[in-house]
Amino acid sequence: MTISGRVLQAASVALLSTACDSGASAPIVPVSPTAPVKSASSGAVDGGTASPSPSSERAASPLLSPQAPRLADPAFRAAVASFERGEFERARAQELAMAEGLDVELLGARLSAAQGDDIAAVRAIESLRGRFPGEGRVFATAAEIHAAAGRLTSAEDEIREGLALAGPTADLTRARGVLALCRQGGAPKGLEHLLEALDQVPDLEFTRRPLSQAHLLLGNAALAAENAPEAAGHAKAALLALPGELEAERLLADALAALGEFDAALDAYEQLAKRGVEVRVALASLYARAATADLLATRKERALERWVRARELGATDEELGFGMSALQKAANDAIDAAVAAARKKDLAAAQSALEKALRFAPQSLEALHMLGVVKYQSGDLEGAAASWQRAFELASASGEATVEPVHLHLARLHLQRGQRERARDVLVSYLTQWPEGEFAASTREQLAQLER
Repeated sequence: MTISGRVLQAASVALLSTACDSGASAPIVPVSPTAPVKSASSGAVDGGTASPSPSSERAASPLLSPQAPRLADPAFRAAVASFERGEFERARAQELAMAEGLDVELLGARLSAAQGDDIAAVRAIESLRGRFPGEGRVFATAAEIHAAAGRLTSAEDEIREGLALAGPTADLTRARGVLALCRQGGAPKGLEHLLEALDQVPDLEFTRRPLSQAHLLLGNAALAAENAPEAAGHAKAALLALPGELEAERLLADALAALGEFDAALDAYEQLAKRGVEVRVALASLYARAATADLLATRKERALERWVRARELGATDEELGFGMSALQKAANDAIDAAVAAARKKDLAAAQSALEKALRFAPQSLEALHMLGVVKYQSGDLEGAAASWQRAFELASASGEATVEPVHLHLARLHLQRGQRERARDVLVSYLTQWPEGEFAASTREQLAQLER
């Protein structure tokens, strides 16, 4: 579904009044048919700093050049949409499928510049300048290409000449907005020009990306000033202009987090993570904050799950804070429930409780040992071996021997499954690390039996 320029204006105009209170830059005064016109070197163009030069003034033509009708072909609109999304190869294929003409060739010039072929872009612009003298869309396109490349003075020149020959067309108003966005502090003025352009032509081409960028600039400034509500508003307006824009989605996630809207912020960050954006640190921190809020609101289970997710994302014990104590208590409670279920011979309930305990405390040697026992009793030998192996590896890595003889259980299970060498390796490994350990004697005895 296409979002009209009118909708974009409605989403933007309320935000503009606050944005324009700061960072406004000196405007270009639209040229009337009989007004004198200054050259690019004779005054500021939306924040430019060139000094006036009386000798450079010239009289404007008493008549403005007629403007060519706009191309209304849906295929052209589709190609412009591809361009504004940054899908240049697709836009190029769409452009080549259309007949040549002013708007199609201007799109081609933009694509050439975007793809790094400045020579082709200049040739296209100059060809159109000769065939369509006084056409505002040509000057506007040239100005925006120059502005994007950082050639702001050249962009000013194009706008001034275009205003002199064509008057304040929607395209030149848009170009003034693009130029303002390229200047320090020019975002409020840039947004003002872009909205003015949309007021002239509601579905004006090549407006969505600069409009999105204007809101991004203002939104980031608002967030830096700790004005999260305004930042969120700009982020939403940026996404309305250009759906799916990653920078706008990140801004919205950051603003929602600052507002304490945890559910929406977490969802936004998770979606960014799925798209390959590196947000692990921010997401882990936010999950920890959200978990604390959940606990205070007596949403214990959700709090625990969010602390688990924070840890999965790399949050340290220190960053989890009270969450570590809460997770350990929940793990201990689950282990107690598993013991009670095992006494009742309810192995399925015991296994479920132990798996829950390990979600809260994945390095719990007690839970791993018990899970191995339950799985063994249930006939899941492979699962039992995996649980005991994990417990033994964690103990070896920490240097602290297990309270239960996990290695003996594991060695016997290997023997039961006909894996003598694996059994021997486990026993030798224990004796190497804990030669005087609590189970050293029984380990040596089992190793001696194995080697007879």
